Amino acid sequence: MAKKKPHLSRHIDTSTDEILSPNSPWPIQEAYKALRTNVIFSIPGSQCKVISVTSSVMHEGKSINAINLAIAFSQLGKKTLLIDCDLRMPTIGMRLRIANTLGLSNLLSGQCSAGDAFVRLPKLGIDVLNAGSIPPDPTWLLASDQMKELINKMRGHYDYIILDTTPITTVTDGLILSRLTDGYVIVVRHDISDYRAISETLDSLKRANAKVLGFIYNDAKEERKGYYKSYYKSYYKNYYRR
Repeated sequence: MAKKKPHLSRHIDTSTDEILSPNSPWPIQEAYKALRTNVIFSIPGSQCKVISVTSSVMHEGKSINAINLAIAFSQLGKKTLLIDCDLRMPTIGMRLRIANTLGLSNLLSGQCSAGDAFVRLPKLGIDVLNAGSIPPDPTWLLASDQMKELINKMRGHYDYIILDTTPITTVTDGLILSRLTDGYVIVVRHDISDYRAISETLDSLKRANAKVLGFIYNDAKEERKGYYKSYYKSYYKNYYRR
């Protein structure tokens, strides 16, 4: 039976050079196709998959990779929802040019309905639940029964749900979502990520009994000459390692 989408009241058009599209350079498109394929084979079964995209520390590129992973699944014809679960420093709305007025925090606290909080991006083929207002205690909201009920309900509407979470070593918010997540993708960035922070992240996820699907290696430098040299040096030099 085909999954039905919840009613979405807002339609937003967006386009930036960072966002994955059919016009993105070929190496970028291939990188995300490879990432998508690896994620698919990492979580077997036909049921909805909930995937958390995280990092060890800030500024490693988790949010843009969460966006583009969601788009990659939509390009495969999958019904995909992107949720900004970083209720402390949300960036999904800014990157997608969505006003961060109503979103996850407002929905969980009963301040609005799903129709007010969800946004449909027709050109990207995804639905988005923005972070919303910054709450005084994000941990409490993410650990609430309302959050669990929301994810369980959305599993019946989507093929993939992508969660953009806080960095693991910074606060516990990302770990709290492990009970709702089928697996984590960890973003590491060239010349930014620290081995000790990555090791601490893996230890924390292990203690939470979370499944680590793999890594995105972000912003790697490519020294070889050729037409794609500048692309390989760009923000999008990503690949997936098991």
